[in-house]
Order: sequence, then C-alpha cells, then structure tokens
Amino acid sequence: MSMYDLEAFLRAIHPFQLLNRHEIIKAMGAMNIAYYKKDTVLIDTQTPSTFLYIIIKGEVGEYLEDELIKVYNKSNSFDADALIYGKSEETFKVLEELICYELKKEDFLFLLESNALFKEYFIKDLANKIQSAKQKEYTTELSGFMMARVQDSYLHEPTVVDKDCSIMNAIKQMEHKKSSCIIVQSGDHYDYGIVTDSVIRRHVLFEEYDKNGPIGPIALHPMITIEAEDYLFNALLAFTKHSIKRIVVTRSGKIVGILEQLDLLSYFANHTYLVAVQIRKAETIEDLKQASKDLISIVKKLHVKGTKVDYIAKLISEINEKIYEKLYTMILPQSLASKACLVVMGSEGRKEQLLKTDQDNALIIADDSDKSLYTSYMQMYTQTLIDFGFPRCEGNIMVSNPYWCKHESDYVQEIKRWFDSPLPEDYMRLAIFFDAISVAGDASMLVRLKAQIYEHIEDRSVFMSNFAKSAILFETPIGLFTNLIANDNKIDVKKGGIFPIVQGVRSLALENAIQETDTVTRIKLLAKLHIFDENFADTLIEALDTLLNLRLKERFKKGDNTSNYDNFITINTLNQLELELLKDSFKIVNKFKKFLTHHFKFGMVS
Repeated sequence: MSMYDLEAFLRAIHPFQLLNRHEIIKAMGAMNIAYYKKDTVLIDTQTPSTFLYIIIKGEVGEYLEDELIKVYNKSNSFDADALIYGKSEETFKVLEELICYELKKEDFLFLLESNALFKEYFIKDLANKIQSAKQKEYTTELSGFMMARVQDSYLHEPTVVDKDCSIMNAIKQMEHKKSSCIIVQSGDHYDYGIVTDSVIRRHVLFEEYDKNGPIGPIALHPMITIEAEDYLFNALLAFTKHSIKRIVVTRSGKIVGILEQLDLLSYFANHTYLVAVQIRKAETIEDLKQASKDLISIVKKLHVKGTKVDYIAKLISEINEKIYEKLYTMILPQSLASKACLVVMGSEGRKEQLLKTDQDNALIIADDSDKSLYTSYMQMYTQTLIDFGFPRCEGNIMVSNPYWCKHESDYVQEIKRWFDSPLPEDYMRLAIFFDAISVAGDASMLVRLKAQIYEHIEDRSVFMSNFAKSAILFETPIGLFTNLIANDNKIDVKKGGIFPIVQGVRSLALENAIQETDTVTRIKLLAKLHIFDENFADTLIEALDTLLNLRLKERFKKGDNTSNYDNFITINTLNQLELELLKDSFKIVNKFKKFLTHHFKFGMVS
C-alpha cells in the first residue's frame, strides 16, 4: 500500500481524520505492517499492550472472562484503552488470519497529546463517543447556527423606562436608541412588561389613550425572555411558538438586549417563522393547507445542516400544533370549540413526529355538551388532515372514531377500566393517551384526566410490569458478537430500538408521575430522580437520536410520498461509521432492556 493509499485508508477511519497533515504523516511513518496466525493472543490481562492495532484484513475477537463480546474486522482499531490505562480487562485473540498496521504505544500517546479532539474521542464514554462520531458525520454540513448562542447574534440596545414614564417620553427614548420596543419596569427590579409599536397604535390611535399618560397600564405581561447563553435554535422555537417578532434577552435575570426576528432569520436558512405567520393569518382551510405544505422541505434543510433530530422534531411539532389549533377553530363553531379539548397523542404528543406519517388525536367533550353535535365536525377534521397530507391512522386513533371522541366523564370511566380490568389493547391505549398534549380548546380537561391516571397508578406493581413488558417484546437485531441481524439487508429500527426506548422510558415516567411527554425530557428527569445515572441517560438519548436519525435519512430516500414510509433501514447502504453507530445504539438498547427487566420484575408476570 502506497503512502497515498495509507493516508486515504487512515482518513476513512474515525477519529484519524481529526489529525492534521503533520500528525497523519507522523502516524504513517511510525506504522508497521504485521501478520498473525489464527488463535494468536494479542492482548490479555497478563500481557500489556504495546501497539494500537488497525485491521487491514482478518478478524479479532474481544473476550471478557472467556465470553466473546465483540468482533473487530477491516478498518477497526483496538485497543486504545489498554495503551492509555496501561492494562486490559479483556483478551484479544485472532479469529481469522490477521494483517494489520501496528502503531507503537509511545507514538499513539504522542498523537493523543498533540491533538485534543483525537484524545477526547478515546477517553470519552460510549455516549460521548457516539456524539463525537455524529459530529464527524456532519462536519462538512453542520451549520454554525446549531452551535451558536443567543449572545452570538446581534442584540439591539433595550429602551427601559419606569411604569410612570409618559408614553411620549418613552417613545422619544425609543427613537433615540433606535429600539423597536419599550421595556417597562413596574417597580420590582425583575418585574417587566413590554410595549411594541402595535400596542402604542392600538391604545393611543384607536382607543384614544392619553399619549402623555403613564406607559405602565398598556404594557404586556408576562414578557417572553431567553437567556443569552441559550442556543439560538431555542430562540427560533420561542418565535415560532409565540408568533412574536422580538424576544428579550437576559443574563441571570438582567436584561441585556433585544433579539429581533429578522436578525434571527439571518442565522437560519429556513422559513419556519414565516410558515407560523402564514398559519396565523390563514383565513380559509385552503390557506392553511398551503401554509403547511413546506414542512418536509424545512425538515430536510435542518437535517442536512446537522441539526439534532430532537430539535427538528420539537420545531415541527410547534408548527403542527398551530395547524391543528387553527383548523379546529375553522371547523368548529366557537360555542362548541370552547366546550371541548383537542389533544394529539403518541409520537405527536411526544413531539417526535418529524414527517406526516399518521394521525393520533382525540377529543374530550364537556359533560354538559351534546356529544352528537361534534360528530360531523370531527369527521370533517379527520378528512381535512388527510387532505393536508396527514395519513389516516391504521389503528383508527382519531377524533372521527367515537372511542376517541366522547365526554370527559366517559374518559374517566375508561381510564378506571384500563387499570381495573384491562384488555390486552388497553395497555396500548393508555400508553398513547399518557403521551397526550392539548392543542386547542379547554386544556384543563386533559389535566384532570392525567390526574386520574396518576391516582390509579399508585401501588400497582403488577399492572406496571404488564404495561412496561412490551418494551422487551421485540428482539434487538444484534448478535452475540455485535453483528447486525438483518432480513434481506433490512432492519426495523422501530421494533429493534426506538420502541423499546420510548416504551421503557414512558413506563418509568408513568410510574414516577412525570408530566412531560417527550422522551428526551423524560430521560433527563428520570436521571434527576436517580432512577438511573446521568451517564446512562446521556447514552440512552444519543442511542435514540442515532436510530431516529438513520430512519429519517432512509425515509428521505423514498421521497415525499408518506405511503412509502416505514421503519426499515437498508444496512448495505450505510457507511462504516453509521454501521458502528447503529451497533453501539443496539448495545445500549440491550442494556436498557436488562435494566427494565430487573426494575419491573418481568419474571414475576406472565
């Protein structure tokens, strides 16, 4: 192999592409090619390692107490830990005749000290290794805005006045500072309101409020703020959610500036805010349909830029919720809309549905309302969403189904039955409903029903075991030697990994009365409750992100036709890094399943 070929070989292996030109040349100059016969022991607990091995051809097995736990083959390296820590708990034995490069310990350690990123990769835990590998995968496409903080954007100087300041005086100060809004301090140093151009026009021009009167009474409360150290992406979420044009930036409670929507959009190459405005201004169902058309394009743009799937999903969920709410107000008369609560459930409730894959929604109707009055409207609601590109739910979990469109008291009775005499399908119904969030109407109805769930769950260990057990229903598609188990080169990542994580975390959240619905937040809160440690929480989050990300990439390959979407990924189209990420993620899934089996005592239930 020529030096050119060797360099290309190394740069294709993570994390060697992190080395600069000088470092990669030094590494190549220090490498030798070696050959080992089958069954040769290269490293064990008694034999200290002297090389980092990089496989050209052949296979090496890693054993822990005589159990084969991993197989290394072409382009894999091992064992950095033995070189860094000076010992090995495992044994590495040649399984097939081995041709490899050997990098001496002292040269490897030199590279660690000369390149911080290279070093970080080898000393991190599994969660951070996955994250580091993902960063490499998207290095050429990762947009700066994902790493940018609010303070990195241009912040306008705020105009801050006392509540007793006259409107005219406040306007003059605003003009002098060229501000677009006025911050009103109402006495308490941390209690502020905001006055915008539109507020002044409405009160002074149309309602004839005295322009020389105090500004305090016309200030809007509460004022929406964001911390300067927060991610700029979260500012975009706030703009989209609240349909605002500016947000007040604070640092430790003190106002430091104003972030304008136009300045934010200079960081973002998508039109999420504009879509949100279109939704708000839509006057007809057709207007609303047009506003919702570009969501797949937005997802693609964000994904190409390396945006984490969790962030994309939350942003798209905010937009979808605005669509559901707007459509609800368009279809239902106000007298009916205010006497019911529209909820979305399942992946939509968890804010994990990136593309329009199906509908999962329900309607809770006030007990003093005539349920029959809602039937035709809910049929229209379901059909309109189908027309918008949200496919019909195969399980018929939609507001057009009478089971999911009934009085609040009927839901109360149904929840009681789910716990007291559950049918097999009731565990699934509870799981879906537990993920519900309100998107329109009277949200207090859902709050009361969730409270019913928390009351019923107390001291029901057998029920919880049966509820959680579906998390281990499907086999993880990874073999004993970390080889992927595929059928016709395809793996169902939902059954193999996504569902076990989602259902397992959901079960733990239900058991601990955690009200948040998205899986990542649930994992973080479970760690705070010491259900498992924070390192494992980070690992689980990264595994879920990997699986969702690979599924999203596969769906993009199939075009925009939602009928083509499924949960399979084709493994022979994955690159080496993606294959390693997939294997590591499935290993984490198996570890989580073992935790669930012990925690919920699955062996005690049939």
